Amino acid sequence: MMSLRIILLATLFLSGWSVLPLFASLPSVAVKAISTGELQAPTSITNAGDGSGRLFVCEQRGQIRIIQNGMLLPQVFLDLSAKIVPFEPTSYLFPMTPSYDERGLLGLAFHPSFASSGSPGYRKFYVFYSAPSPNARGNPTPPATAPAPVDCRTIISEFQVSSSANVADATSERVLLSFDKPQPNHNGGQLEFGPDGFLYFSTGDGGGSNDISLGHTGATNPQTFGNLGNAQDKTSLMGKINRIDPLGTNGPGGQYGIPATNPFVGAGGGVREEIYAYGLRNTWRFSFDTGTGGTGKLFAADVGQSRVEEVNIINAGGNYGWHAREGSFTLDNAVENALLNGGDVRVDSGKQTLPGGAVLTNPIAQYAHPSVTIGTPALPKLGTSITGGFCYRGADIPALIGKYVFGDYNFGTINSGTTQGTLLGIEETSPGVWSTPAAIAIFGANPFSTTHLMAFGRDEQGELYVATQMAQGPRDDPNTTQPSGAVYKIVPASTITKTVNADKDNTIYSEDAAFGSFTSDALGYLYVGRTGSANGSHVRRALVSFDVSGQVPAGAVIQSAQFRLNTETIAASATGKTFSIYRLSQTWGEGTSENFTGGFGVPATTGDATWTRRFYNTLAWSTAGGAHAVTASASGVLTTGGVQTWGSTSQMVSDVQGWLDTPSGNAGWIVRGDETTDKSAVQFHSVQKGSVRPSLVLSYTATPGPTPRESWLLQYFPPGHYVEDSADLDRDGLRNLAEYAFALSPLAADPPDAGLKVSVARSQLNNLFTMSFRRDPRATDLTYQLQTSPDMVQWTTIVQSVGGNAPTGASLVSDADVAGESPIKLVTVRETLTSRRRFARVEVTRQP
Repeated sequence: MMSLRIILLATLFLSGWSVLPLFASLPSVAVKAISTGELQAPTSITNAGDGSGRLFVCEQRGQIRIIQNGMLLPQVFLDLSAKIVPFEPTSYLFPMTPSYDERGLLGLAFHPSFASSGSPGYRKFYVFYSAPSPNARGNPTPPATAPAPVDCRTIISEFQVSSSANVADATSERVLLSFDKPQPNHNGGQLEFGPDGFLYFSTGDGGGSNDISLGHTGATNPQTFGNLGNAQDKTSLMGKINRIDPLGTNGPGGQYGIPATNPFVGAGGGVREEIYAYGLRNTWRFSFDTGTGGTGKLFAADVGQSRVEEVNIINAGGNYGWHAREGSFTLDNAVENALLNGGDVRVDSGKQTLPGGAVLTNPIAQYAHPSVTIGTPALPKLGTSITGGFCYRGADIPALIGKYVFGDYNFGTINSGTTQGTLLGIEETSPGVWSTPAAIAIFGANPFSTTHLMAFGRDEQGELYVATQMAQGPRDDPNTTQPSGAVYKIVPASTITKTVNADKDNTIYSEDAAFGSFTSDALGYLYVGRTGSANGSHVRRALVSFDVSGQVPAGAVIQSAQFRLNTETIAASATGKTFSIYRLSQTWGEGTSENFTGGFGVPATTGDATWTRRFYNTLAWSTAGGAHAVTASASGVLTTGGVQTWGSTSQMVSDVQGWLDTPSGNAGWIVRGDETTDKSAVQFHSVQKGSVRPSLVLSYTATPGPTPRESWLLQYFPPGHYVEDSADLDRDGLRNLAEYAFALSPLAADPPDAGLKVSVARSQLNNLFTMSFRRDPRATDLTYQLQTSPDMVQWTTIVQSVGGNAPTGASLVSDADVAGESPIKLVTVRETLTSRRRFARVEVTRQP
C-alpha cells in the first residue's frame, strides 16, 4: 500500500490490487488490444504469480518487457540482446522469407516461490534462449556425413530480480544447462513449472525437416528415412519435454537436479534422465491445466511437418511418435515398424535393433494443412503451424471454462507470403474424448486474421492473452518500418441493451395526390391510418428514423430490436386493426412544418417529406406514399392505448443491422395502418410532440469498451500511454490514483483539499467533525473507504463505496451531485468528536 498525506488534518492512502468428428461448443469471444506498435516479435507471455498483476513478455531479440495495469512499461526488465545468436538476413532453410528466424529469447518462467521471502526460489526466474555456439559449423558437402553441423547453442539460465521489482539483475545469470543443436529451426522453447514444483522445458528435434537432416541420429547425406532420429533417441535432449529441479545439484555439471520420479532415471546406456516424454517434433508451446477446476494435465501442441498439426496430453515416459508418425499418420514406415514390431534403424554408429512393443501415443486432437486431405473422415484444414495455449480457467468467459484454447501461426506456409493466424479450441466431450479442432469466432475486429499468432499467455486470474506479429522473424513491419508485434487479451463479447430514441419523424398525407398540394407535419404528432369521411377520407403514414450508427458501436451485432410508439388519440374504428412497419428504401426529410389543430397536414416547408416528395420540393419518391419494402418488417394489432410495441422479428434485426453497417442507407421505417376503413387513424407521440418519443429498444453484442480507468486516461493521454498510479505528474500532492478516484486532471495542479475536505463546527454541546470527498460512480474498479482515527495508528472505516455503488455507513450525511460535473458525487460524512484530536483519511483501492 502506498501512502500520501495531505495537510488539513486529512490523510489520503492509495493502494493497487493488486468416429464422426465431434465439434466443440465454443463461444464467440472478442479481443482487446493491450499493446500495439511497441513490441517487435513477442515470443512468450507469463506472470510472476506474485499478486502484482504484471505480465512479462519476451521479445525474440532478447528483451523482457512488463505489462502492468494494461500498459507496456517503458523500463526493460532484462536485456539479453548481447547474448542472443546473431540473426541471419536470409535463412538457407527459408530462402523465400527474408529475416525469418526461429531462434532467440523463447521462454520465461518464474519460480513458484518467487514471492516467498526466505524460500530458495525467492526472486528467481528462468529463461530459455539461443546463443552462439563456440562449436558452430555449417553443413558438410555431400556425401560427407561428419562432422555434424552446429548452428547455435540452447541455454537455460537462472536470473534474480534486483532491488527494484521491475528490473532484473543482469549480472546474476547462472547457466543451468546448455547443448548445441544442428539447425536454426525447431528449438522448442517453452519453460513452465508444473504443479509438482519442477521445471519443464520443451526442445525441438534439432531442425531441418523430417528429423533426418545431418546432426539427427542416424542421418545420411543425402537425406533418407530409416534413421532413429533425435526425437526417438533417448540419449539426446532434443525432440523432448524434459523435467529438472533448478535448485537441485545431482544433474550433469551440478547446476540443476534430476527428480527421482523422472521416468528414465537409472535407465543407463547414456539415456538422458532429464527426459519426461519424447517423440516430439517441435513443441513450441505447452501448459498445465491449473487454476480453479483444473486437472493438472500437461497439454502440448506439437508443430507438424507438412501434413498435420497436433495437440497431445503428455504423460511421464510417453512416446508421441515423431518421426515414425506425423500426428496419428505414418511418416517413416521403417521406423514405425521397428518401434512396434522390432527391427533395425540407423544410428550414428551404424545400426540399432529395436525390440518392438513400443506404445506410440496418438494426439487427442489434430488438423490438416490447407493443401492436404488426410484422415477418414478428412481432418479440418485449419493451418500450418500450431501454437499451444491453455485450458481456460478464468472467470470472465464462463462458456469457455475447461476448453483448451490455442491457435495456428499462419494459414499458409512460411514461404507462402500469407499472414493469417487463427484462434482455435477443443473440449473434452466425454472422458478421454476430445472434439475436432474448430475456429473460435472473433466478435468484432479480428486482428489475428492479418497477423501471425505467436504465443499465448495467462494472467494471475486465469484470463488469456495472445501475442502476434505482422512480420515473420525478429524485424519491424516491412510495410511501415514500425514494430509489428502486439499483445491482445481475449475478452467476452458483451451483450448490451440500449434504447435509441428517434432522431426525426414526419407524417405524409394521401390528399397530396388528389389535390396536387404538398402537405406535411414535421414538428407535429404522427398520424397513421385512414381518417373519417366528414372532410374526405384520407390515408396518413408515419415516417420514423433512428441514428443507430451514432449510438451503437461499429461492428456490433444486433440480436433483437423492438419498436415503440405511444398513442395519444385513437379513432373509433382503430382498435383491433393491424399496424405494420416497412423498411424505407429512400431517405427523406424533416422540415419545419407544424399543424396545431389536428390530423391534417399543413403546407410543406423546404426539406419536408410529403406523399409525393421525399425532400420538398426537389426530390420525388420513386413510389408515391413512400418507397418501401414489399414485405412488412413487423406487424401488430392495436388493442388498447398507451405504448404500442412491435416485437423483435428477424427482418427488424436485419433492418437495424443494415442501418448500423451502412449508415448512408438508413432511411428508417414507414408505419402503415388500416388504409381501407374510415376512422381507423391513430395519433402517436412524435419526437417533438408528446411525452414519449418513438424509440427502438436494441439488444446487441459488442466488443467491450475501455475500462473506467482507461476512459479516464484517454481524456489526458494517447492510447497505450503508460501512467503509473503512484506518479504525481502535476506535482499537486495527489497521486494519479487519487486524481482518477476524485475525477480530477492528472496534468493540472489542484488545491490540496480538492479531493478531501474536513471541518469542525460546534452544535449545542457537541463538536461535529465534517468530512467530504469526491466520488466518481463510473469508477467501478474502485473502493472508497473514509476512515477516522484518534492517533493515526488505529483507523476505523465509517463510510465506504464499492464498485461505483452509493456509499453506506451510519455517519453518512449525503451523496450529492457536484454542480456542473455530472455524474461526480460529493460524499459528506459527519461524526461527533469525543476528543480534541481527530484525523481522517480516504483509502482508495483499485481492482485491476
